[in-house]
Amino acid sequence: MDQLAWHHVHNEAYRRLGGVAAVNRIDNLKTGIARGCGAWGQINEQYRVYARTLGFHIDACEVRAPQQKGKTERRVGDCKNLNIEGRHFDGLEGLQAWTDADRTARAGKRICPATGLSVAASWEAEKPLLRPLPEFLPEPFDLVKTAPVHKDCMVHFEGRSYPVPFLYVSREVEVRGCSGRVQIIDPQTAQVLRCYPRHTPERVLIDESCYEGPGTAAVIPPKPLGRMARKLQEIAALPVERRPMDLYAALAEVAR
Repeated sequence: MDQLAWHHVHNEAYRRLGGVAAVNRIDNLKTGIARGCGAWGQINEQYRVYARTLGFHIDACEVRAPQQKGKTERRVGDCKNLNIEGRHFDGLEGLQAWTDADRTARAGKRICPATGLSVAASWEAEKPLLRPLPEFLPEPFDLVKTAPVHKDCMVHFEGRSYPVPFLYVSREVEVRGCSGRVQIIDPQTAQVLRCYPRHTPERVLIDESCYEGPGTAAVIPPKPLGRMARKLQEIAALPVERRPMDLYAALAEVAR
């Protein structure tokens, strides 16, 4: 199990629950707890950021204390004893649908010791207490970094430079390494500012839109391109074999 899978199964669990619980009790696996264990353990940095984004508290069990998550341990045993011998399913969706129906029927019969009601009725009473799901669940990520935005509007991550909107110059942003792409996020609003492909052969990526737009009282917009830069842009936009020589002559004239 890697960090991307750990975040992914959380997203899927919250989708099935229809909301986010205030506390998430976990075991001491490395994708959850980086060092130590239980309440004194150091939370994995990527998981800490994920939890902060969704707004839940991480409560790790002590080592060799299965009774601290007894209900979960009991249900795992139930799932291992599912009677699927001789049954045929139309792929994973068919298996999931049959399992859901089986779990629902059992929840109506089992009694919750805390309420004295059925597990199904107790769950329906708890549903309104869940935090609503955000519009977009965070994309799973296995690396996260807080990075300053330099004067050239660039942030550095995994040996590459990525531009962000110039309004963030001299501020810090959160950079996440996701599966196949890099997300740059405003840590105050959790807004995804830009996405770029990850592990590209290019070491410097360019997004001209990051240098456009009006400034503010605190940030002056970048100077517009001069004549030479505009000519260079014009040349770069054409395939080499289609570039007329007079463009280069015009560039030489501008450079005088």
